[in-house]
Amino acid sequence: MPLLFAVGWLRDLVVLGASARWTLLLRLALVLALLIAAWLIRASGFSRRTVVFGILYTLVFSVAIAATTAIEPARLSLTHVAVMLMAVILLPFALSRLAATGIIAALALPMCGLLWHLGTPLALWGAYGLFFGAGCAIGLTQRAAHLGASADIFMHRQRLLERLHRDSLTGTANRDGWEARAELMRRTHQRAGTPLSVVYFDLDHFKSINDRYGHARGDALLQEVSTVMRAQLRKYDLLARIGGEEFVALLPDLDAAAATGVAERIRRAVAAIDTPASVTISAGVTQVRDGEPLETTTDRADAALLAAKRLGRDRVEQA
Repeated sequence: MPLLFAVGWLRDLVVLGASARWTLLLRLALVLALLIAAWLIRASGFSRRTVVFGILYTLVFSVAIAATTAIEPARLSLTHVAVMLMAVILLPFALSRLAATGIIAALALPMCGLLWHLGTPLALWGAYGLFFGAGCAIGLTQRAAHLGASADIFMHRQRLLERLHRDSLTGTANRDGWEARAELMRRTHQRAGTPLSVVYFDLDHFKSINDRYGHARGDALLQEVSTVMRAQLRKYDLLARIGGEEFVALLPDLDAAAATGVAERIRRAVAAIDTPASVTISAGVTQVRDGEPLETTTDRADAALLAAKRLGRDRVEQA
């Protein structure tokens, strides 16, 4: 867009001669304003400010068209094409109805002001309205198609990530799923200032169960244990299998004492599983500390788990 204004000034210089030189400052100011607005859009990422800066960019461009047309009213009959093309180009990138409405208003108001200022006949108002309406219709149609395609891509991506982040045996999250979701939950609770606890679980003597009953029975037991564990957790708790018989849980809004109570319920529920292979579970509990990386918290929970193993297994230790 800034390049178009630079080329436009060269055209003015050729057509209008020396009288067009004073418009250079105006065009340079408009080009600078467009570059600043474009930089603000890029710097804002995908925040709410992006909508404001996008509408600002559109408004600057529309004002630029109106201002340069007012300088040379003979070009008035061509201005509606630029406005229509701007609607076609910009509206597909409006991610919300508010953004689309703002873009339409930013394009229409300067043009209406130009037509009123020049005292144009009603027929020209009608021509502008038809062209602008057609541009908006095309732009909004493309926007709907663009948003529909983006939604489909997002849904396919979410399904793929869900499959990649889920443990195929137990249905819990796997290590990749834990790393992706746990860190996000940690940041959320750190900003909110609410407690967050980690519980590290490990089935006791699981290798001997595999050796005695076979790996098929061991896999079935892992499935039963994961089902029992999920039954004791809330829907928004995160449970992941991060090793052969190792599980880790992230418990939002619970301090270490409350998380220890949850771990105790899971320990008792696992011990009560009706199976020929007697199974117990040990656990280590700790609470996330302010500003602490999640890896450090998990290591501390693992250390508490090792302490539970040393003290005889089938128990919960808190760090």
